[in-house]
Amino acid sequence: MDHWCHNAKFHDLLQNDWPLRFPANRPVMAYYFGYYLVPAAISKLAGDISLVAILIWTSMGIALGLLWICTSLDRKWWAALLVLCVGDFPRIFKGVASHGSIQLYKYEEIGVEHWSNIENLFWAPNQFIPSLMLGGMLFHMIRHRLDYALLCFPTALALWWAAFPALIAGLVTALLLVFQWIRWGITVRGLFQQVLLPSLAAVPVLLLFQSHPHAPQNGLIWEFRGDVGNLLREYLVNTVTDTSLFVFAYLISRRAGLPTIPAVPFWTLICLTLLFPLVRVGKVNDMLLRGMMPVLILIGCCLLYPLASQPLPKILTILRGNTNCIIIMLALVLPAAVGIGRFYRAARLNRITALWGSPNAEFEAIPYNAYPSLYETLRQRWSQQEADQYLGKPDSFYEKYIAPPPAKDP
Repeated sequence: MDHWCHNAKFHDLLQNDWPLRFPANRPVMAYYFGYYLVPAAISKLAGDISLVAILIWTSMGIALGLLWICTSLDRKWWAALLVLCVGDFPRIFKGVASHGSIQLYKYEEIGVEHWSNIENLFWAPNQFIPSLMLGGMLFHMIRHRLDYALLCFPTALALWWAAFPALIAGLVTALLLVFQWIRWGITVRGLFQQVLLPSLAAVPVLLLFQSHPHAPQNGLIWEFRGDVGNLLREYLVNTVTDTSLFVFAYLISRRAGLPTIPAVPFWTLICLTLLFPLVRVGKVNDMLLRGMMPVLILIGCCLLYPLASQPLPKILTILRGNTNCIIIMLALVLPAAVGIGRFYRAARLNRITALWGSPNAEFEAIPYNAYPSLYETLRQRWSQQEADQYLGKPDSFYEKYIAPPPAKDP
């Protein structure tokens, strides 16, 4: 859906020297370009945008992320795919209501809803990939009761690809580390070697993010919404409905005698899910839309692990004797219809189907050079404010000491 921006980033990295400056005489653009660098480097060597490099690079990242999740769920691919759809139950709920001409709430500019990882894949593959990896790694540690400090270094590296998913995954890891230290203790040496030293990898990119002229829009969500009653209805429909489903599914799995993950990580995730929508960060509430991605991966793994860890005959026996389990299972499977619809639309109209289909089947790819630069893309497609938020500051630490401008010719 954001192909304009993604195309412009690849085009700018191909045409300009690194690090990118927007406009050319301005400081370094403060944006996370990690995902784009390898395909862009190959494109520079080839002299043109390499579609093959983008496809292979992206496919490798998605495959690696899915392998982390699938491995943690006892190699059950069906469970890994359902995990990607967790978070879309409110969409099903709202779709049913709309067919009955029931308006649950009025849509406003700043929404209070989270999207599944499948939905985010169609908007931000650069953030989808690290969310899969961090979510799969962290669930592996939760399931096998490993040291949560092992995730500090991967989380720090993920900041170069996806700011909000990495920050929120870091917050979850930090909370679980505190609980771990309260129970088992921590030494000063262990804190330095396992947490502080690996986290140094995040310092350069954090300095880059701090070089914005203005902080992103932020504050409590009701400061940006006039109708508090409508805001409350939206929060209940999107957040409370989905969170209630998560809680019921977890409790029913425990009552059914299925193996479940420890309670502390699960309830930590539930609390964060309820709190995230109350704060706005970013023009379109980016922290909620993108930051929830690894959280939903973790919650999905927590809910589907009890089923994935058991042989199919035992699951069928439990379902036959428990109506509540059947209802919860259906509620977890139904959101997959949203993801299937997305993939069906993409498979139905693309360059290949246009070649094989009828003469009326037209498909026009958006060119990479549709706009002269990413700055112009953001300014023309969205707003001047959207374009300016990625510009750097001339007097920032990053601009002075890490990436100073090249010396001018005498």
